[in-house]
Amino acid sequence: MNRITAMKIERPDVDDVRLVVRPARASDRDAVIEMSKHIWGGLDYLPHAWDRWLDDPNGGLLTVLLDGEPVGVSKVTLLSPGEVWLEGLRLHPKLHGLGLTKQINRVSFREAMKHEPKSIRYATGVGNAASRHLGETRGFWLAAKTHWTWGKSISKGNLSGRIASLGELDEVLDFIQGTDCYRDTSGLLAVDWKFLELKRARVRDLIRAGRVLILPRQSAVRAAAIYERTSFDGQSLCLGFVDGPDADVRALARDVLRIAGRAGLKEASAMLPVGRVSDLVFDAGYDLIEPAKAVAYELGPRGADRLGESFEDTLRRTLHAHEAEAAEALTDILMENAPDGLSRINVQDFVFRNLLPDATRDLFGQLERVTVRIKEWDLRNIARSIIDHLIEEHGMGAEFTRFGKSGVAFFYAGKPVVRLRFHRADFDVVLGPGFGPCFSRKSRFAAERVTFESRHRDRKTGRYESMTLRVTGPAHKRSARRAIDTMMRCARRHAEREARKR
Repeated sequence: MNRITAMKIERPDVDDVRLVVRPARASDRDAVIEMSKHIWGGLDYLPHAWDRWLDDPNGGLLTVLLDGEPVGVSKVTLLSPGEVWLEGLRLHPKLHGLGLTKQINRVSFREAMKHEPKSIRYATGVGNAASRHLGETRGFWLAAKTHWTWGKSISKGNLSGRIASLGELDEVLDFIQGTDCYRDTSGLLAVDWKFLELKRARVRDLIRAGRVLILPRQSAVRAAAIYERTSFDGQSLCLGFVDGPDADVRALARDVLRIAGRAGLKEASAMLPVGRVSDLVFDAGYDLIEPAKAVAYELGPRGADRLGESFEDTLRRTLHAHEAEAAEALTDILMENAPDGLSRINVQDFVFRNLLPDATRDLFGQLERVTVRIKEWDLRNIARSIIDHLIEEHGMGAEFTRFGKSGVAFFYAGKPVVRLRFHRADFDVVLGPGFGPCFSRKSRFAAERVTFESRHRDRKTGRYESMTLRVTGPAHKRSARRAIDTMMRCARRHAEREARKR
């Protein structure tokens, strides 16, 4: 029996749901508009966007079907070559909570990949936990957190700023790229819940369209604002970028309200990063509503394609290596703002228990169990100091280690880079292989024994991928640390080269 009659949906068993996602058709309109009445309290913008989305040649509009009837939509838009925007993901409220958006997303991604994207982004409300979780578990990272608000248009007065000219493109672009507003939105321009990259060609087109305002009216640029026609109906304006001295930000924000008034519009919106700029714009007259919070996500963290390891591992190791400084900074903040009389050491202990990973605690707890093979107490302490060095200098915390019965291995980019093998009267520091030629036989390392394996020798350079140091006392500690530093530099360079090849 068909579960849909005039959009009255019975909540199905999850095992019984078979969604079909196909290109949208004009005949889907009535059912989709009816569905939208149940979304956002009937304030969904979908009815205003449907016809335009259906005719949009830059991307695909998809309809989600259950038993042949429309129950959802998804829109994929090509903003510019290689820049893909995901929007309009809708599913009938009675079908929420069944994990069905994952099915829609898979098809949306296949549609997005047809455009050979260099970036894929989407936006949602800060409180939309389901949408945010879905993105975060699929490789999306926060690109911007913004306030969206509206101001009443101004019908009188002259503009404080002036319209930028094409001859000022380079100067305007240099100014924009050096601002907090640009940094805090990852270089994106927000236009009514759509975030577009502020690249040179786009800024040039915006200047040509007269959408870029600057101050002062003469001499070098010290403030700039960018507004655009909204994407829903083209009959509203949205201020998507503004920065400069406080007074200039307010003045340029009011200029956009004046431009709206001259165009016969009742109001204009602003979508700007949370913080100083959005607060100034709110005070300048964009106060018709309390700011709504929107977040933009982008697939893949920026710059990560140049890393030799994952973005997450890079930052985890960086945090481990600077754990003490991070703990001091967090402790300072808490001590300055908490009630007087608290003990600093107690506050720092709270930081380590709740806010930081405290890598040494996890690691040394396991280290105690494997170093019992070493009978000399001083030698155990040398092993601990070498592991301390791996943590403090190279961020090799517990998640980068693997313990065996008689040793421990440290991993970089998924491969063992340093291994410690413990014996009764000594221990070995094994470096590599797997990260390219690194060590020369001419290198001088103080150790009971230094071993190179011929099978890991590079014929072209004569260097070795692997080396083993036998440590028996304090005289060997410094050389072991220096060898580890050399190995880690080789590993990082090798992994970055491999990343560039990919």
